[in-house]
Amino acid sequence: MEDIEEIQAIDNDTIQSLSSIDGQNTSEDSSEKCRIGHDPIVDSAMFKAYETLRKIALDFHLEQELAVPRTVIVGDTSSGKSMLVQMFLRFPCAFSQANVGTRCPVQYKLRYDPNLQDGEIHFIQPRHWRAEDLSKNLQLEMERIEKTYKNEGGFRLEPFIIEIASKHYTDFEILDVPGLVSGDLDANKRAAVEAITEHYVRDPSFMIVQLKEAQQLADNTYGTRRIGELCTSEPAQHGSKFPARKDYAQHTITIQTKFDAFMREHDNGTAANDDIRTRIAFFPNAFFTNMVVSPFKLSDHSYQENVEYIARLPELEKTEVDEWINHINSKTNTSDSKYQSFNKNYRPLIGIDVVRKQIQELWLRAFRAALPRLHETINRLISKYSNEFDTALFKLEQQDPRTVRNNYQKYIESFRTTISDYAAYRAEVNAWFPLDEYGRTYEQIENEYNTWTRKQSLTWRAYLSSEQLKQNANGKVLSTLDLPYIGARHFERLRQVFSYMILSHEPLTRERDWFESSQSLLYGAVSDYENTEKAVRESLFTLIRETFLIGICWLTQMYTFLTDHFANHVKSVLLNNQFSHLEEHVKFLSLVDLEYHTVTRKFIRNAVTAIKQARYAKMIYAVHNVCGTLQNLVGSFSHMHTITESKNHVDDNNNDNHGDNNNGRNGLGNKVLQVAQDAIPKIMSGANPIVAIGSSAIATITDRKNPLDLIYATGKFLTSDRNPQTVNYLPQTRDMVGELYTAVRGQLLHDITTNFFANLVVEIQQYKSISIENSLQNRLNRLTDKDIAHMANIEIDSSRQKVIDNHENITRLEQARDAVEDVIALLNSMNKENYAIDTNGDSDNVKKRIRETHQKTRSKRLHDITKKLGKSQRHKKTRRQPNIISSNNGHFSSDVIHDDRRISTDTHEDGNNSDDETSGNEDEVELMTYNDKTSSETYLLDIFRKHDQEDLELGFLTGDSINADVKFVQQRKQQQTLNLPMNENRLEQLISFRMNTNPTLRQSEDTLHDTTSDNDDDQNSVIDVSNYQTGLFSVH
Repeated sequence: MEDIEEIQAIDNDTIQSLSSIDGQNTSEDSSEKCRIGHDPIVDSAMFKAYETLRKIALDFHLEQELAVPRTVIVGDTSSGKSMLVQMFLRFPCAFSQANVGTRCPVQYKLRYDPNLQDGEIHFIQPRHWRAEDLSKNLQLEMERIEKTYKNEGGFRLEPFIIEIASKHYTDFEILDVPGLVSGDLDANKRAAVEAITEHYVRDPSFMIVQLKEAQQLADNTYGTRRIGELCTSEPAQHGSKFPARKDYAQHTITIQTKFDAFMREHDNGTAANDDIRTRIAFFPNAFFTNMVVSPFKLSDHSYQENVEYIARLPELEKTEVDEWINHINSKTNTSDSKYQSFNKNYRPLIGIDVVRKQIQELWLRAFRAALPRLHETINRLISKYSNEFDTALFKLEQQDPRTVRNNYQKYIESFRTTISDYAAYRAEVNAWFPLDEYGRTYEQIENEYNTWTRKQSLTWRAYLSSEQLKQNANGKVLSTLDLPYIGARHFERLRQVFSYMILSHEPLTRERDWFESSQSLLYGAVSDYENTEKAVRESLFTLIRETFLIGICWLTQMYTFLTDHFANHVKSVLLNNQFSHLEEHVKFLSLVDLEYHTVTRKFIRNAVTAIKQARYAKMIYAVHNVCGTLQNLVGSFSHMHTITESKNHVDDNNNDNHGDNNNGRNGLGNKVLQVAQDAIPKIMSGANPIVAIGSSAIATITDRKNPLDLIYATGKFLTSDRNPQTVNYLPQTRDMVGELYTAVRGQLLHDITTNFFANLVVEIQQYKSISIENSLQNRLNRLTDKDIAHMANIEIDSSRQKVIDNHENITRLEQARDAVEDVIALLNSMNKENYAIDTNGDSDNVKKRIRETHQKTRSKRLHDITKKLGKSQRHKKTRRQPNIISSNNGHFSSDVIHDDRRISTDTHEDGNNSDDETSGNEDEVELMTYNDKTSSETYLLDIFRKHDQEDLELGFLTGDSINADVKFVQQRKQQQTLNLPMNENRLEQLISFRMNTNPTLRQSEDTLHDTTSDNDDDQNSVIDVSNYQTGLFSVH
């Protein structure tokens, strides 16, 4: 780094000092400031580094990251750009033809070749061109471009490249763009030329050489003024992608041409000094040249005469300028002279050789300044491609079927273990899944669910969005909504949300017509009396169905979504870390996804089936004394007696809190002690401990509660006075239906929770240890190497080519880095030792040996792995499709068949497989035909959507429909839109009510206040808010 920093100390003020010249008061010290730098013209090592970097930038599409400095020549059409190019080429290249000019940038690459003869010019590109034909060939090329790009105004942005070698050249590169045309009447032509100029002058990698005629005043120079506007205008006037280049002047030198005309117009030192000072002040970093010496005209002479003239021109120009200076200085020799002598500090600014050298030094300074950045970028790219080489080599090594099988087994094991640990959020994996990245609030879960590709459109009358859940008029909101959770805690919050929706839903109120229709007549052919019991049964059946049917569907979808959510997080972590080499193994990963879906779907279907039976039982059998039974059951809890006694004791002692607590504890403790004292002798006598403790507990309880109260019903619950004329029984019946609905609703909520938790939540946390019938792991063990090779889509040749490509990229980048470091060493040597360049090649040899060692090491690693895979490579010669299917009896067929044949399953059974198993087998076979991720994911999505629809309908009873709530919700929306009172015969009344957190228990407020149970946790999980708005709407 010290070497790099030292580069920036070289020649900081060479060009800037030129703008501070004062013609009247210039000392010898100031003359030193404007002296031309002694840097050698571009060294071959520098240009080698430049070319290497440019090629890498183009090949790797890194023009921005490796922005290597370049030089562009711009100016008016008559400013002498072609003549300046000729001074570098050393032979004529300008052409003149009516209506034909430069139609695209021309990139001249000059190459130093010491092996050529004196005066020999060798064209590298275009091949077979000759120096004497360059003008004519350029003219023909420009005519062709004009015709080809007629629709673009006859101009092309891409440069035409001319590469020439000579032993008289210094390695260099310049870009000549079409001249700006101020007087052309064709606006399209002007715009096309300006667009080309803008493209290059706004590019910060280009150093600008702008030309103007020396005799022109600053106000009359259209070209330089327009260049400034094109560089700095915002936005770009012709669509350049580069931002405004406000500092373009710091990267620009101005060549003031046709100085011979300036000399003719100035015959005394005072005028010459003043005008040169004015031009330098307006155009800092300015230099002057004649280009030609009158009366010579190139078009009047032969090619060889022109070459000889161009070779003599620097000396001819020097003689002419010196004679002019001597002439104007002669006027100051007299005593009465009023003229100044020519300022000698301006002399080093004039001449063709000066101009050529300054253009090259402009590029050289920019290249020096860019070297630290370029060196850092090259090192970064070497590191990047080295990592890619190691990754590609590792992937190539994984092409061995035995290694692939082993990696597949490891992935499945890690996937199953991580799913379990993720669900439980164990400390072993919480570093992989930080809460701030993977945690989700309920609103975030809801948003992800709404964009889930498997989401089914549902309309549920009791549904509340996350926003509605936070807007409750009674001031109670779930406090867990805004907590970011990971894992199984999502299920508990989902339980709370679902319960909240159910419990806050007010069922639809039915009137007399509905009740009497439900009572029927002569039902069962036993009575023509009012069959109120039947109406109660129909009412309860209907209310529970309306409340729960679509709600269970929504809950099923949410559980399915969460299991998929878990898997996506786990897959992302595994495939981005230790199993990144499996990311492209589409077939295998799709089979893992399918197995996970199949297993978790079984969990969900078990829960849905159990919930279906529970819902049916509670709807079809309306137990008339369920409320009384529940009350008796609650009264049988020993701690309830203890609390009741404690409360009575407190009332008797003027609400003594300490007494309450102590008696509460003592009462419960006494019951426990009593059970223990009664059970221990039974256990000691050899009785079963569970039976002994159970019988003792019953005995202890029954001394407080008669068990017969828990067995027998409490009698009729409906009045026998059922006058069909007065309908006096209807209010009591309606109240009883409400009680039954509340009790059954609470029981069913409990059933739903326990079934989902037992069948899914517990199981997914044990996913790593559960037994999976006919698991993918077992089937992989039975697959042949050929089957594994097909599943892995092994392509050794393409994998090997990736390794080779990265190896070649590293080699090229290392060569570029060495070239850059050589230039750094060269420049530092020039700076420290007065440009004495060390020509010892030991350093180059050391770097070359190091580079070759690295290349051999990489090649050996590739060779060893390729040799190891030699046998595996032969497996892929015949593209075959494996049968990875096995039957339930464990027999497995690993036959390999051609792609166009049917795969038959070796079942050894007479078609006893279920439809699901057959479908699963067919799905696996189909997935094995997809090599790309998009096709595989699309096929899996179709499977999952089909299964999801089946799972929703699995819980349906007779008469159930997925669209059961659509009409109801549409009517509600319409009523809310019209803001009209709602017909209670059609729509439920929306009223705020105090939600009972345990609807199965009917206790007094005092009892609830002192009761400590699991329900207190639910009560503590809500916080007060205001402005609750009830709403029923579709879940889309």
